[in-house]
Amino acid sequence: MTRIGNSFGGVDLSAQNALNRAISALTESSTRLATLSRINRGSDDPAGLIALEQLRAELTSLEAAGSNAAQAASTIHVTDSGLAQVGELLNTIQGKLVESASEGTLSPEQRAANQIEIDAALEAIDRIGNTTALGGRKLLDGSAASLTFAFSSNPAETSNLSLPTIATTTLGSTASVLASLRSGGANSLASGNYASAAEAVNAARNQVLSARAQAGAFERFTIDSTREVLASSQENLSAAISRIGDTDVALESSRLIRAQILTQAAVGALRIVNHRRELVLGLLSD
Repeated sequence: MTRIGNSFGGVDLSAQNALNRAISALTESSTRLATLSRINRGSDDPAGLIALEQLRAELTSLEAAGSNAAQAASTIHVTDSGLAQVGELLNTIQGKLVESASEGTLSPEQRAANQIEIDAALEAIDRIGNTTALGGRKLLDGSAASLTFAFSSNPAETSNLSLPTIATTTLGSTASVLASLRSGGANSLASGNYASAAEAVNAARNQVLSARAQAGAFERFTIDSTREVLASSQENLSAAISRIGDTDVALESSRLIRAQILTQAAVGALRIVNHRRELVLGLLSD
C-alpha cells in the first residue's frame, strides 16, 4: 500500500506541475496578445525592458523637440506677417514723401492730408510692434530680442533667433528715426527735409527686410532641416521599439493554441489520476 500511495503521489504531483506550467504559458500568451506587448513585466525580458525604456525616453524627447520645431515655425510665420505689414506701411510712407516733395503740383491741404496718413502709418507700425505675439508672448516689442529653441533630445543644445524691435523710435538711420516724420517732428512734411525723411524710411525698410530674410533663413535651414531629421529619427526609434516590445501575433497565437492543448491534456491527466485514486480508495474501503 505504501508503494501504491507513493506512486499515485508522484503521478499526481507530475500532473499538477504540468497543469501549472500549461496555465502559466496560457496566461503569458493571453496577456501578450491582449496588450500586444511582448514585455509586460521585468521578468519577461530584463535586458529588453532596459533597452525598451531607454528608447521610449529618447522618443519622448524627440517628440518634444518636434513640437518645439513646429512651435518655432509658427513663431516665424507670425513674426514674418508682422514685418510684412510694417514693410507695406513703409512703402506707403515713402509714396507720400515722394508725392509731397512735388510742391508745384500739391496744395497745402493735400500735403496736410499726406501728413495725417503718415502719422497714421507710423502709429500702425508702433501698434504692430506692441501687438504681434504668439501664445501671449510678444515678438516685436523688444522684450523677445532673442528667442531660444530646443530642437534636440539634449536640452543643452539650442538654437537662437534674433528679432528686431519694431518701433518708430528705433527704426531708421543713425541720423534720424521714423518718429521724426510725425507732425511737428524734425522730418515732418512741413519741415521740407524730404531727403532726411527718405533716408530714415529707407534705413527702416532695410532693417525690416533684413529681419525677414534672417527669420526666413532660420526657418528654412534650421527649423525645416531639423524637423526632417527629427521625423526620420522618430520613425526609426518607433520601429526599434516595435521590434523589441511588440508582440509577434502569429507566433504568440501558435503558443496560445499549444498552451490551450497542453492545459486540456494536463487537466485530463489530473482527472485520470484522481479517478484512479478514487477507485483504489474504494477498493481499500471495501
